[in-house]
Amino acid sequence: MKYYLIIVTTALICFTESLFSQVRLKGDIKALRAIDQVIIQYYEGDIDKTVTQKIINGKFTWEAPVTESQKITMIFPGRAIYIFIDPGDLTITGSRDSVDALKVTGSKTNDEAVAYALKLKSLNDEEASLNLQYHKLTGDKEVELEEKIAGIAKQKKTIANAYIATHKQSAFSLNLVTEFSRLGNYEDVAKMYNMLSPQVKSTSAGKRVASRLAILKRSAIGEKMINFTEKDTNGTAVNFSAFKGKYVLVDFWASWCYPCREEIPNVIQAYNTFKDHNFTVVSISLDDVRKRWLTSLATLKMPWIQLSNVKGWDDELPVYYGIKGIPSSLLIDPEGVIIAKDLRGVALNKKLIELFSRSNNN
Repeated sequence: MKYYLIIVTTALICFTESLFSQVRLKGDIKALRAIDQVIIQYYEGDIDKTVTQKIINGKFTWEAPVTESQKITMIFPGRAIYIFIDPGDLTITGSRDSVDALKVTGSKTNDEAVAYALKLKSLNDEEASLNLQYHKLTGDKEVELEEKIAGIAKQKKTIANAYIATHKQSAFSLNLVTEFSRLGNYEDVAKMYNMLSPQVKSTSAGKRVASRLAILKRSAIGEKMINFTEKDTNGTAVNFSAFKGKYVLVDFWASWCYPCREEIPNVIQAYNTFKDHNFTVVSISLDDVRKRWLTSLATLKMPWIQLSNVKGWDDELPVYYGIKGIPSSLLIDPEGVIIAKDLRGVALNKKLIELFSRSNNN
């Protein structure tokens, strides 16, 4: 299922006392069948809610005690979108045939999001085009591609920081911080969060970001890696202390994760290049079916230790570090200190060259 984001630039939304104690959203969506429904996912304060709304002749009305602006998910049959709502009366109109173009009125936060999306359109289009070429190029061409993709990510981060700095009271600014907190690192997210106004930070969504930051702090550069225990392919418990004194890439992946499998040849190359330089890899699988995990290992032939408690996303280690997307990795130095996070492709190779060139010169 694809999710589409109707995004947002007028920073007039402030988190002051709302005049409204609820949201009332009226929908008029053409091309819906009589049996169709819309599922709405949102927050009432700190409570994550999901409701199913009946649609009659393409029309529906959803009311909820929502007192703060927020992004919600609307799931139509086979399609879903995100929109931003403010407390008060709103409308959403358009056709089921083009839900990504549905029009929202009455929400200044959604107006902000739409304007922001337009601002990023050229960068997003370029990024999508480059991603289609990922892992199809080799040598200098591959390096050039990864550098271009990294450059776009850096530009988007710069734009987000500039926006937040000049829209400290904005619900949309808070959403930008929330989005970066999902897969970002502690240093970047903390910088964004600290630019927000005290009123924004005191909202339910602001407090959720603060909680997320506390988790991200655990994998911040300079923090100690916890002494975790996971089981190897024979079911034997392995403690991280067994790798003390080495540079270790702790690599989170799963057999069902296509981007992870695409990245494995690069990690194998890095391992073979630097394994004689006090470097190793420890793979932590987020699989929840042991047979599937072991079958994939026979195919992928990764020449380093493979660990998993076969608990999927509920495994204590990814939960502790707040990992919400894979592949993900932590690079640990011989003293057990985190020195890099989420290195992939050329970036991983560059970091290892830098490390071992430096150690050879000392």
